[in-house]
Amino acid sequence: MTRAALNSRHLFLLTLFLVIGCAREREEPRALPADIVAKIDSATVTIDQLRSFVIGLPPGLLANEREDEAARTKYLRSLLARHLLSIEARERQLDQLPELRTKLMERWRQHIVTIYRQQALASEVRISEEDIRTYFEQSGLDRQRQFAGILVADESLAQKIKAQLEAGGDFAELAAAHTIDQRSADRGGLLGYIDIEQAYSLRIPAEIFRSLPIGDISPVLPMGENYQIVRFLHDRPVALDEKRQQIRDLLYERGLADAEEREIRRLERKLEFRLVPEGVALLQDKASLHTRVRRQHLSPQESVQPLFTYKGGQVTLGDYLDLLWKDMRALSGWGTKDTGEILEASGALVLGKMMLFEAARRGGITERPEEQRWLAEIREELMITQLRQQEVISNAEVSREEAEDFYDDHEEIFREETQYIFVELLVETEAEATAHRSALERGETISSLAQQFTVRPGMREEAGMTHMGAYERITQPLLYEAVRRAERDEIVGPLRVKDGYCLFKLLDRQEGKLKPFLEVEARARALVRAQKKERLFEEWIDALLEKYDDRISISDQALVTALPDTLLQRLTDRLSTENDQ
Repeated sequence: MTRAALNSRHLFLLTLFLVIGCAREREEPRALPADIVAKIDSATVTIDQLRSFVIGLPPGLLANEREDEAARTKYLRSLLARHLLSIEARERQLDQLPELRTKLMERWRQHIVTIYRQQALASEVRISEEDIRTYFEQSGLDRQRQFAGILVADESLAQKIKAQLEAGGDFAELAAAHTIDQRSADRGGLLGYIDIEQAYSLRIPAEIFRSLPIGDISPVLPMGENYQIVRFLHDRPVALDEKRQQIRDLLYERGLADAEEREIRRLERKLEFRLVPEGVALLQDKASLHTRVRRQHLSPQESVQPLFTYKGGQVTLGDYLDLLWKDMRALSGWGTKDTGEILEASGALVLGKMMLFEAARRGGITERPEEQRWLAEIREELMITQLRQQEVISNAEVSREEAEDFYDDHEEIFREETQYIFVELLVETEAEATAHRSALERGETISSLAQQFTVRPGMREEAGMTHMGAYERITQPLLYEAVRRAERDEIVGPLRVKDGYCLFKLLDRQEGKLKPFLEVEARARALVRAQKKERLFEEWIDALLEKYDDRISISDQALVTALPDTLLQRLTDRLSTENDQ
């Protein structure tokens, strides 16, 4: 039987059991330290790491294996997988790929520049109480204004209403007659109190909010595809404490930007950035051949051609293009055609970040152990992502035929929501529900009891008759699940639900219609693709376990210590509870 034909779950368990067995044999002469569960090369999984990992898993990822050893194996496999991927990525030297190196340098520069801002520039920012109060008063944040509006779809109608208002027309009457905003139509256009930020979201200009006198009529204001006329009826003050932190944060960001600008100007003078004519000529030559020049249009040698030099370093043409494409203007070829554009783009996007990075490097930030650890972690993350792309994602394409087969085999997924009709009797206590259950067994009808006793709002008049669909699946999940499982004409309960205890009788179940394949094809493809990716990943991890089994050591005793039977039982109980809900 081929590997693909085997059940993936049984296969990976068998593979890891074999690895564990071999590892135990190899490790017998030289046991692992007591706190180590597994070791792959120099990487280790400790007892605490494995236990913390398992305890932190969401219910959907808990093992449902019945045997404790199988559950332990599954959890350990999950942690070993990350180390296996890291080893494989290093074996393939994926960190040498140009595209991966580019991504790594982008994230490294951004990280270091952020650290430099926080540690070298933040101390220059000073926010006083007076600064906060001045901004509070001048910005308009110090008050809310009660406003009314008339919203119409046609500008000419808005202008006509405006003229009627100026001639003495009643705002409330005109709002009731014309506004398309149903929230305010029967309130004379009144919409409540807003602050200046809410005014902005309503397309009311800040100047109108700040300066329009109470009772005056605004000009006709565009609001999306519609038009509005507003007036303010009353002002009320806002306490500074409500906005203090918001203002402090805003002023801090402004101050930090100013400090950064000053630092860049200082570094420009200190580092003496110079444009390299040969780099400019090469860039312009590429721009004459390609409307949108990217790094891939450069040869490896061309990508390291300096475009700028400075004391102690340079900005290569490849680096420049990587940073240039952070701006949408690059789509039109901006920043590549002439010297003026190159200088403009460099000043806006490239040189500032490069100068701050260089200042951080010279200050020793890049060599700190914690930053080097960050760099190593991001390098590993990018390598593993690249590896998954090569081995899993690129091989998980889904054909139309596969999607149709999945659709045919899983019709229940693609049906409209089933509708349920039932009679419910809801009461506040379990004792009441039990008493009513006894009455039903003596011959009472649930409808008559619901007419007299249900506390569900509005349901006495309906004799408890209830319709349940997709909305109730979200708002009343416990009741929905019980109704879904019920047999027709069966009395169910007492059942503990959100608002008390209920009894119910299912009268009818109307199965949802099957949606046409064309309507759900994209969803079917996505589901098949997800299954494929999971299967390919599991098979791939199996292969890596086999490939590196002579480099894996596992301690059976430490594995049991990390995940004792009592812990696994608690996790099983937790999973059962979640499934019941």
